[in-house]
Amino acid sequence: MATDNPAENPWNYVMDRVAGILTKSASVDLVTALENLEIPPDSKLGDVATTISFRLAKERKENPTKIATDISKKLEKAIKREPLVERVDVKGPYINLFLSRGHLADIVIREVIRSNEDYGKSDEFKGQRALMEYPAVNPSKPWHIGHTRNAVLGDTLGNVLEAAGYDVIRTDYINNLGLQIAQLVWKLMKDKSSPGDEKYDHYLGHLYVEVQDAFEKDQKVQSEIRAVSRGLEVLESEAAKTSENMVTECVKAQNQTAYRLGIYHDYQIWESAIAHSGLLEKARKMMLECESIFTPENGEKVGCIVADLRTIEEFKDMKDPLKVLFRSDGTRTYTGADVATQMWKFGIIEDPFLYKEFECQPNGESVYRTAVDGSERDLGIVNLVFNIIGSEQAQPQRLVYTVLRLLGYNEQSDNSHHIAYEFVGLEDEDFSGREGTWIGYSCDEVLDKAEALAREEVDKRNPEESDDFKNEVAAKVGTGAVRYLLLKSSPDRKITFRWDDALDFNGDAAPYLQYSIARAQRILEKAEQVSGSEADLKLLAAEAEFALIKAIARFPEEILEVVRGLKKETWGTGFSSNKIASYAYELATLFSRFYDSCPVLKAEADFKAARLELVKAFRTTMVNCLGILGIPVVERM
Repeated sequence: MATDNPAENPWNYVMDRVAGILTKSASVDLVTALENLEIPPDSKLGDVATTISFRLAKERKENPTKIATDISKKLEKAIKREPLVERVDVKGPYINLFLSRGHLADIVIREVIRSNEDYGKSDEFKGQRALMEYPAVNPSKPWHIGHTRNAVLGDTLGNVLEAAGYDVIRTDYINNLGLQIAQLVWKLMKDKSSPGDEKYDHYLGHLYVEVQDAFEKDQKVQSEIRAVSRGLEVLESEAAKTSENMVTECVKAQNQTAYRLGIYHDYQIWESAIAHSGLLEKARKMMLECESIFTPENGEKVGCIVADLRTIEEFKDMKDPLKVLFRSDGTRTYTGADVATQMWKFGIIEDPFLYKEFECQPNGESVYRTAVDGSERDLGIVNLVFNIIGSEQAQPQRLVYTVLRLLGYNEQSDNSHHIAYEFVGLEDEDFSGREGTWIGYSCDEVLDKAEALAREEVDKRNPEESDDFKNEVAAKVGTGAVRYLLLKSSPDRKITFRWDDALDFNGDAAPYLQYSIARAQRILEKAEQVSGSEADLKLLAAEAEFALIKAIARFPEEILEVVRGLKKETWGTGFSSNKIASYAYELATLFSRFYDSCPVLKAEADFKAARLELVKAFRTTMVNCLGILGIPVVERM
C-alpha cells in the first residue's frame, strides 16, 4: 500500500505537496505558493512549474533569474525528503519540477480503485443546494434540436454540481396558459380530432401550424381563440379541462424524448398553478413596499406597478427606466412573473404550491407537478438558482436579478444565474413552431437518425451479434453522439449539427470515447486473474503510462474548476461544459497511445499486473466522466 494518504483529489494533493516544499524554500505562505504553481505547456519542461520568482522580484527589486536559482538550490535539498518530486530544473526565471513517476502512479491508481464509482466526486460544496430550471419547452410541440441543447446543458450542469457536493433540485417550467395553448384547445374543442398512432407532441406540433394559419387569416377565429384563452384560467371551464388533458399528454410525450437522452426532473412548475397559488399577489404586495417600485399617478403607465431602474448603474441611461411589473388591469408582465417565481425559488416567498406525482420515470424516481389538488412538499432553502435560457434572454434575465436587488435581496440577486446558450442548427436549418420548420428535424428524428447511422457501424463491427445487441448498442451510441456534440462547444457558441462530426468513431466524438471503454473492458476480460494488491505500481514509468496517469489524477480537479468557473458575464453565467468534454477526449486519446505503445496482456508478469491496474483506473475514470456528460457506457462495440 502507498505510504501516502491522499484526499479524494489526487492532483490537488500533488499540488499541495509541491507547494509545501516551496513555502520553505521560497519563504512564502502556502496560499502564495499555490497561486504561483502551473502546469508547463510542454511536459518535457516539467510536470509542475512555479513562477514565484517573478512575484518575489517585484517585492525585492531583484533579478527573477537569480531568485529562481537561489530557490532551486533550496528545493534540491528539500526534495530529498519529498518522494513525490524527483528533480528540479531551472530555465531562466522558471523553476520546473519533475514528479516521481512510479510514486505518482502508486498514489493515483490506488485512490481511483479505492474510490471506484465515487472517483471524481468531492465534498467541496457539501451543504449547498441549487435549484435549476430547464428546458421549459411549450407543451404544444415536440423538442427540436435547439431545445435539446438546453436540456442537455441543464442536465450536465446538474451532474457537475452534484459531483462537486451540491444537492440539486431539477425543475421544468410548463407554460400551460397563453395564446399557443388556447389556439390548440380551440382546435381540439372544435374538431375533436385524434392523434391516431402519431406521437402526441408531434401531433400537436402539426396541428399548431394549421391553427396558426387560420388565426392569422380569420378575425372570427381570433375572437373565438381569445375567448378560450380567458377560459383557461377558470378551473371548471371546458377549455381548462381540455387544456389539462392536452398538456398532460404532451408533456408525457416530451418526457419520452427526455428519457431517451437520460434526462430526468424532480418537479414541474405549471403556469396555471402560479396563477391560482397566490404567489403573484404575495409578490406584488412585497414589491410595493420597496421605494423604487411604485404606481405612477399620471402618464401612459398610470395605474401600473413599475420598477424605477435609474438607481442601478447599468440602466441609469435608459430612455424608459420604468419597467412595468404589473399592468393597470392587474395582470403581470413576463418580468413581474419571473421576479415572483425567482422569489419563490429562493424561499423569499414561502412555497405556495401543492404537488402531486406526475409520473414515475424510467430511473425509478417520481417527478412531481404543481396542482390545486396536491399535497404540501418541502423543497427546502436553496443557495443558488440556475435558469437555462437562450442568450437572447440575457437582458430580461438581468432585469429580474436587478429587481431582486431593488427589493434588497442582494445575495439572492448575486446567486441568480442565467446559463445562456446559442441556438443550434441542423444542416443550416432554422426552427419555428409557428411555421412548422421543425418538422423533419425534431429531437426524436435526430435521435432516430443517429441510431440508424450507428446501427450501420455496429453491423460492420459485429456481424455475428444478435439484433437485440446491435439495437441496444446503436441506441447508446446515438444518444451519446447527440449529447456530446451539444456539449463539446462552449454554450456561447452557435453549433451546426453535422452527422459526420457526431458519429466519428476515430475522433472528437462520443463513439470514440465509448469505444475506449469497450477496449479497456476487453483487455480486462481477457486477462488472467491478477491480484491488484500485489501489483508494483511504481513500475509504471513509461512516457505513455505517465501521461495517462497524470490525466487520470486531474479528473476531480477538472470538475471543481468548472464549478468554480461559474462566473457572471454581461451575456449570462459562463458554464464550460466543453472543458469536461475536452478532458474526456484527451483521456481517451492518451489511453489509445498507452494501448499502442505499452503491451498489457503480453507484458512480463510484473508489468502486466501493474498495467492492468492502470487499465482499471482508466476505465473507472472514463465511465465516471461519461456519467457527468450523460453519455451511456458501452461495454462492447
